[in-house]
Amino acid sequence: MKGKLFKILKIVLPIGIGVYLTWYFFSGLTDKQIDQTKNAFFEANYFWILLGVIVSFLSHLSRAYRWRFLLDPLGYKPKLSNAYHAVMSGYVINFTVPRSGEIARAGLLTNYEKVPFEKGFATIVIERVIDVIMLALVVFISGLLQANSDEINQITNTGEEGSNAWLFYALGGMVVFGLTGLILYFKHEKFRNFCNEKIRGFWEGLKSIWTMKKKWWFIVHTVFIWVCYVGGIWVFAQAFPETAHMSAGCVFAAFVVGAAAIAIFPGGIGAYPAWITAVLAVYSIDFAAYGIFVWVVQTVMLVSLGLISLFLIQRQPKLAEVEKS
Repeated sequence: MKGKLFKILKIVLPIGIGVYLTWYFFSGLTDKQIDQTKNAFFEANYFWILLGVIVSFLSHLSRAYRWRFLLDPLGYKPKLSNAYHAVMSGYVINFTVPRSGEIARAGLLTNYEKVPFEKGFATIVIERVIDVIMLALVVFISGLLQANSDEINQITNTGEEGSNAWLFYALGGMVVFGLTGLILYFKHEKFRNFCNEKIRGFWEGLKSIWTMKKKWWFIVHTVFIWVCYVGGIWVFAQAFPETAHMSAGCVFAAFVVGAAAIAIFPGGIGAYPAWITAVLAVYSIDFAAYGIFVWVVQTVMLVSLGLISLFLIQRQPKLAEVEKS
């Protein structure tokens, strides 16, 4: 019963907070900002919007293509279409249960390309490590460009006291979970053998970063993905006269807080437009419509493409079922 309640809270709580932040953000808009938002959807230059969508799509396609470089040393060559569908399906699943998309992504490649789950998941872990490094680089560049970094830090400050409390409970839970796992590992042979098998597969997946043949192409795709991420903020900004002259510092700062919102809340619901608007205000841009518009466009794109990918990949027969027949 407690397990089910915890699973429900993991889904409901982030979405609930996101819905509250959405209400709080919109209730605080002035009449001028509400009119700006309504007009933005009619007056936007949709050439730039379409270009921004294409840039975002290319970043996702490049991520799927790059994933195959990590899988190749393990002896697996998944079709680009399946790798892409798995990536996009993972994105849309993240809207339901935060961070569950990575598990689903590895599971889909297991079903439709026979990549062992632990190996596929290990390559996704490698991707996340690379993403953290790239995000740190973007944050560093953003810091160099900021003239008002103190104000931007205040935007995402949610209260040190509450953060410390959650950190304490999280660490306590990890300790209990770890001790329970160790007891089972040493007391039950079947559980130990199962763990050893998964660990070996996971380690083989991690080693692919050193054994892959196309390291330079992996780096090229990584840079391309993150240029698309940051550049997309600038491209969308060109659709509105109020944001067309957005400075490089504003672009990087908007991306950083937008990435933080997406990492914390499913799809950045509520927080993304609010934090983007706050960053624009630091740069004396009073245009709440931009954050709202970009969030709506990106969310519609991810959900639409993700659902299409989830539908298409499931139309194929699972390889294990094919072999049985």
